[in-house]
Amino acid sequence: MALNLVRNSRVFFTTNVDSSTGVVATTGFNATNTNEIQVLDGFTFSQNTNADTVTISEAGVAPVRGQRSFNTSLAPVDFSLSTYIRPFNATGSITAEESVLWNALLSVNAISTANTITVGGTISGATYAFALGDGTITLAGTSLTYAGLSVGDVVVISGLSHATDGVILNSSARVSALSATAIALELTTPKAAGAAITTITAGTVKLYKSAWAPVSSTYSVASTGGSNANQLQKFGMIFIVDNVTYVVDNCAMNQVTVDFGLDAIATAAWTGQGTALKQSTVINAAALSTVTAKNTAAQFITNKLSTVQMSLVNSLGSATAGTNYAVALTGGSITINNNIAYVTPANLGTVNIPTTYYTGTRAITGTMNAYLKTGSGVSSTGQLLADMLAAATSSVEPMAALSITIGGATNATKVVLEMPSVTFSIPTVDVQQVVSTAINFTAEGYTPSATTDANTFALDEVNDLTVRYYAS
Repeated sequence: MALNLVRNSRVFFTTNVDSSTGVVATTGFNATNTNEIQVLDGFTFSQNTNADTVTISEAGVAPVRGQRSFNTSLAPVDFSLSTYIRPFNATGSITAEESVLWNALLSVNAISTANTITVGGTISGATYAFALGDGTITLAGTSLTYAGLSVGDVVVISGLSHATDGVILNSSARVSALSATAIALELTTPKAAGAAITTITAGTVKLYKSAWAPVSSTYSVASTGGSNANQLQKFGMIFIVDNVTYVVDNCAMNQVTVDFGLDAIATAAWTGQGTALKQSTVINAAALSTVTAKNTAAQFITNKLSTVQMSLVNSLGSATAGTNYAVALTGGSITINNNIAYVTPANLGTVNIPTTYYTGTRAITGTMNAYLKTGSGVSSTGQLLADMLAAATSSVEPMAALSITIGGATNATKVVLEMPSVTFSIPTVDVQQVVSTAINFTAEGYTPSATTDANTFALDEVNDLTVRYYAS
């Protein structure tokens, strides 16, 4: 008999699953479909049984007082794990072990060469135009090819250069037109106001159908642009716990929480579910010897260096659009939740198992903790509180752009959480030795406008969040 020690555990993410059922294969694991992920202590996986208990209550001197319990169904498998956020420059392509987790959270399509379309032919130019809430990039050329691409596909663009607006161009977009002479791409988060985007240089243009895309030699992108789907990417999880292997079939990534604790290394806490948990005697370390290995060379990021940019998108009372607020974090977190719900039959005389799942509302919420700073100079948390109180009875949906840079804006290795439209409530005040405040926010989709104060929240838009990983 052997005891199993958590310190000898290994965790793997795999897309080596049946395309219809999501059941993990027993062979064929390699570097293109399976990744080892370094996790922190405290990871969990479990599957519970739901039961109905029948009891009796009757009168008399000798009542029957027994009961019977029936196992009626298996609950979905729950798993959770935490990873450090560690961007890595792999010879000009920015990657991270947790990139597959971001992609599973936000996309239907896996990260693969099959989901990467390189535009062929000759691209003669690229232009950008904004009108009626849509910002469109048009690639003009001759004999353009784009095998595997269709009108309506959501992609992430790479290969476009601009002096100031490269991050706007190399981002999520919807394919709106295709021909041998032009490809039109409607940006998920377009630029509506300010200087026009001109003089765009098109290199080798690639269009990624996955949510995660290495769009530049200095950063990669993960976007909510393609997350409007009832079901997301199929994958499996493999947990080798010392001497025994457990496999979770037909997984779905439900949620991630990124914590801003000052004295901590940047960490993401992931939770997901699956339809079945099983023990495997076939899948072991030897079977997984050729997968993408864990990366021990990637840098860690310190939360204490993080910075925040917050500016009004629409006016808030007397505070005009474009007003910036300086927020020096003391803590907080952000959570992206798919609100997944599983469907389980209810047949009698059998133990029912979950058959499938559906996504619910994509909820992106968070809290920023900071000291309450007042006085003249740069607008800070005290001014934000004053502006919110002044407009409390008139502002139904205050809108601000929020950018949180984990690791610091001036550092080469960092992660940027970009939310172009958040609504926020009146900051709460915590009266301690140093008075603090908590700013609660919700990221939402929006339709931008070139007209001042005409930006509107929109349920059908998918520009809630863009995550960019930078590494030197």
